[in-house]
Amino acid sequence: MSEPTHAEMMNNLPESNIQPQSKISIIWLVPIVAILIGVWIGYRAWSEIGPTITITFDTADGLEAGKTKVKYKNVEIGEVTAIHLNHESMNVEVIAEMKKDIKPFLTDKSRFWVVRARINASGASGLDTLLSGAYIGVDPSSEGHKIRKFKGLEIPPVITGKRPGKHFVLHTDNLGSIERDTPVYYRKFNVGRVEDVKLNSEGESVTVKVFVNEPYDQWVHAGTKFWNASGVEVSMNANGINVDTESLVSLLIGGIAFESGDLSAGTEPVENNAEFELYANRMDSLKIDYKQGIEYVVNFSESVRGLKVGAPVEFRGIQLGEVTAIRLSFDDVKNEISVLVTMTINYERFVLKGVAEISAELSAGRRERTDYLIKKGVRAQLDTGNLLTGQLYISLDFFPDATPFVMDWTADIPEFPSAPGTMGVLKVHLGSILKKVDTMMTQVEELSYKLNHNLEPELSVVLKQAKNTLVTIQGTLHKADGTLLTAQDTLKNDSPLQQDLQGALREFSKAARSIKILADYLERHPESLIQGKTGD
Repeated sequence: MSEPTHAEMMNNLPESNIQPQSKISIIWLVPIVAILIGVWIGYRAWSEIGPTITITFDTADGLEAGKTKVKYKNVEIGEVTAIHLNHESMNVEVIAEMKKDIKPFLTDKSRFWVVRARINASGASGLDTLLSGAYIGVDPSSEGHKIRKFKGLEIPPVITGKRPGKHFVLHTDNLGSIERDTPVYYRKFNVGRVEDVKLNSEGESVTVKVFVNEPYDQWVHAGTKFWNASGVEVSMNANGINVDTESLVSLLIGGIAFESGDLSAGTEPVENNAEFELYANRMDSLKIDYKQGIEYVVNFSESVRGLKVGAPVEFRGIQLGEVTAIRLSFDDVKNEISVLVTMTINYERFVLKGVAEISAELSAGRRERTDYLIKKGVRAQLDTGNLLTGQLYISLDFFPDATPFVMDWTADIPEFPSAPGTMGVLKVHLGSILKKVDTMMTQVEELSYKLNHNLEPELSVVLKQAKNTLVTIQGTLHKADGTLLTAQDTLKNDSPLQQDLQGALREFSKAARSIKILADYLERHPESLIQGKTGD
């Protein structure tokens, strides 16, 4: 067997399968994967970043960039990244980076403030910041418009979060010792807090905003009365002296209390932000509002010292209204000055018996009722209401002998007829008596002169004694006149002292008349002192 040739051997060699080389090297996979991972990490980090907000404060006290946190219920939700001064407003702008999940709550209803250690009359708060440092608190709200710039509060809010309850607005003339965060009481239970107090723009009243927690807010209805419960309320009645206070806290820091007299099933609670009047104390809250009554003006020609706006208008001890205005009036025709007192009368407390049915229209009915009373002699009179303070009030009573008076219902404020006060009447009568006594003194002196020249010395002695008696009466009456001027503002109409004084004046008047009759008779019949009385 022959060996293969060289050519055959070359033909039998295996053939290689040569493929074209790839243009992309496998080594490039490493950076591509790295880039993808970086992009994913970057996207992940970017997606986790929350919004950046700007909060404006008056001062940056306690705040530090990179350290100060933003917290809600002590949970960190952001961090302060920068602090700089706004050169236009001279306020501090705090830049904070918030977490992503807080984004839906960054609205114009959200509130920010700096939490730092505070001590006031209501207590201490934020004491943990003494060690950890101040932080920015937030009261988030999903309601409202989305914003990124906020005006920070300089004082933390009293009520935060969606606490169940209602807000109410109270109006008063004097704030007293009430301030933010003071308690609100209902039947001596602490049921709420004072949110804010401010002086109104006109400077004549104060607005107090309070919050009452649920379920106590359901007991606030249209007839609820709020009053200042600060300090101690002292009252005196037939049972003695009563001392009342809501709590020791209200005694120290003040407070507000409210009471709802009618809690029947048909009573509906008021809406949120309902407005009420804030009374000075509980006694004032129980008073009937007489300002809604019918207005009248009363013309007084005597002094009204001791009469004030708010003084009661009473009929035999029952209050029917109050005084609303006092002013002077000058009549250039009569050349007289008088005092015009405006008063209101609430006819709901005045019931007449035996009077025909009045018109269905309230205004016409009140006119008819007033005309009937005035026709019967009802008049307004000044009277003393307090012996210690000399305060006056208006008393309505019947004066059968009063001059007839016709109401002018066409006037803006109809005039109600008046009668002189008791003290004024006494002064007039006393002055009249003094004049009569002075006249009698002159007559006695003339009679004495005549008798001294015609009668025996014994008769002269008798007349001198009569003269001395008249002098004593005259001096007593002059003293009574001065005393009456001093006691005018302190004597009560039906007091025993005044009744005794009236009785004494009547006896003096009788004595003066008797002496005058005696003097007249002696002047005509001087011989009667010796011979006795004979027929005239």
